[in-house]
Amino acid sequence: MLLRAINREKFPRGLDKPRTINSMKDSILPATAAHAIDFGYIQGAFRRIEAMRSSEVDPVEPPTVGELEEALGEAVEKCDLFAKNWRNRVYRIELAHGGFVLGKQLVMGTDAMLRHQYEELRALAALQIPKLCVPNTFALLPARRMLLIEFVPGKTIESLAWTSEDVVPACELAGKSLARLQLARTESIGPMPVEVIDRDLAMAPWRLSLRQKKILKSTLEKLAAAEVRMGHVHYDYKPANLIYQNNELFFLDIGRIGRGVHLWDYACFRSSMRRHLWRISLRRPHDRHRRTIVRQSLVAFEQGYFTSFTKRHPEPPLFALAVKLFELQRTAVFMTMQKAKVASGERLGNPLVNRLTLPLLEIEKRWLFRQLARELPR
Repeated sequence: MLLRAINREKFPRGLDKPRTINSMKDSILPATAAHAIDFGYIQGAFRRIEAMRSSEVDPVEPPTVGELEEALGEAVEKCDLFAKNWRNRVYRIELAHGGFVLGKQLVMGTDAMLRHQYEELRALAALQIPKLCVPNTFALLPARRMLLIEFVPGKTIESLAWTSEDVVPACELAGKSLARLQLARTESIGPMPVEVIDRDLAMAPWRLSLRQKKILKSTLEKLAAAEVRMGHVHYDYKPANLIYQNNELFFLDIGRIGRGVHLWDYACFRSSMRRHLWRISLRRPHDRHRRTIVRQSLVAFEQGYFTSFTKRHPEPPLFALAVKLFELQRTAVFMTMQKAKVASGERLGNPLVNRLTLPLLEIEKRWLFRQLARELPR
């Protein structure tokens, strides 16, 4: 993902957006086939693990100033490594005229992933959702697996959750924007794919108690009668990937966009904000005001989302249950990826952090099963 570090406070104060740079031609990359409907997110995590392992034998080098200048059509003053994690490197590229460009390089990725991100950035920009902006993509360096994109000032919603009351209107706008995206990209409304989700959850690298298996079985049976919206799913619609600036949102990162149940993106944002609330409670146990603000932001997100629809799918009696099920599936995805990180040693992130994260995910899994039990009819 484009690292959450791309925030105004981590750049020198007073920087403005760079002036327009030569855009790349439409013919630079071939079109890819349309995505099939996909509900197997855990199985998808296993596929991504295999793709990452293959990229380990295909390392990518940093870009040279000459390559950047040729791609941008601009003189480059310097290119500094700004931030990195086990999947990406982010470069801050200073142009000769004083503007800045960000370069996102896929370290653990493939050329197909790069092509996918480029195409989805263009597709999102073409939707022209009010107050939801997509940074301009200026150029592409396929040999370096790098996208060169517009610098966006502002703070992510994740950062606002810890620092500002602006997180409340930001989350409300995030809810409205998600609803508008889904309305624009709804392909069908149909039955909840419970059998496919059941098979996918069976792939999760966890152990379930008899009670948890019973709760899961009852949840799937209850949701078999639910109808859901289906279409493009952004997969990573979360606070760390949305910058809030001047009452507008900027989409920083394009996840593994495919086609599935729209409620996944709603559950993704909501579960991410819930995790921030938990972290704040642990790190600032006496900061009741901050916890209240984050709770208000969750309510604002839900209200912003719901007010954009004339009819919910699923209907309210089943909506909360379906959201919790997708949150559980997302936790299983994290467990899958985290165990792969642990097995990789030092290649995929901090080994100690990776090991400590697994028991926290187990705690979250148990909490979600309790939430599912509460939502089921007595």
